[in-house]
Amino acid sequence: MPFDDPMKRISSFHGLTLFFLLGLIVLVLLFRGKLPHWNSQIFRYLLWIGLLFVIHLSHGRNPSGRFQEFLHTFSPILFIVLIYESLGDLTHHLHGDIDPTLIEIDKFLFGVHPTLWMQRWITPWLTDLMSLFYLSYYFLPALLIAVLYLKNSPGLRLSVFVLVFGYYLSFVGYIAFPAVGPRYAMSGLYSVPLEGSFITDWVRDGLNAIEHNKRDCMPSGHTQLALMVLLLAYRYEKTLFRIFLPVVCGLILSTVYLRYHYVIDLLVGTAFAAFCIVIGPKLYKVWEGEGAERRG
Repeated sequence: MPFDDPMKRISSFHGLTLFFLLGLIVLVLLFRGKLPHWNSQIFRYLLWIGLLFVIHLSHGRNPSGRFQEFLHTFSPILFIVLIYESLGDLTHHLHGDIDPTLIEIDKFLFGVHPTLWMQRWITPWLTDLMSLFYLSYYFLPALLIAVLYLKNSPGLRLSVFVLVFGYYLSFVGYIAFPAVGPRYAMSGLYSVPLEGSFITDWVRDGLNAIEHNKRDCMPSGHTQLALMVLLLAYRYEKTLFRIFLPVVCGLILSTVYLRYHYVIDLLVGTAFAAFCIVIGPKLYKVWEGEGAERRG
């Protein structure tokens, strides 16, 4: 049940971060025998919990301050990035990759391996275009929140909550079902290289360099979060929805074309998106209590 004074309690989307970090601490403690640096992992999570409360207290003391409000609204991006990267030191120690199972599921569903079948369409200009679509994933959520923030939209807080909920649910999937994707697991089967211009090289090399967590295929976060952004834009910002629609379609196609995902990843990601869009607002109302509709 919500507290009487919302200014004295942690915000709903920061509450999700707090609970997820506490869950990760429990997970690390349970499997510390398999984790070579489990103590440093816990230290990082505790440090981020401290940072979370610093941001919360700063906003609580001056909730009308422009910097405090901006930091409060956009700080989930920082925690999502930090937690995602930390999974690179966790998931592969817990159990083996499930790529062989995902490969067999795709073959069972379609009679072919989709990423192999798509080799017939590979051309340098299309690879460049698909790379740009794939890259758009990293900007779509932030762009939606930025537009809602600048317009002081009543859907801002709910949208942030639902997106944060979606990210953390996808992280649970990464932990439970680690997979590196067809670009690694099926690398010896491809006869056509994914060659493009400097655009493809820049996107591929850049993402490989900055993404510490390589086991992020199941579910497809790109599909899940892109669809969630699209549905939230449809609800709160129709113009943005019309702009996002072709981009999201290209983004989802790019995940298979560029060999980052199996098709089963996309199907599960779509199911996760539907779950978050339906359940997320209900959880938000439970957290916020009376007046949740007016606040977002």
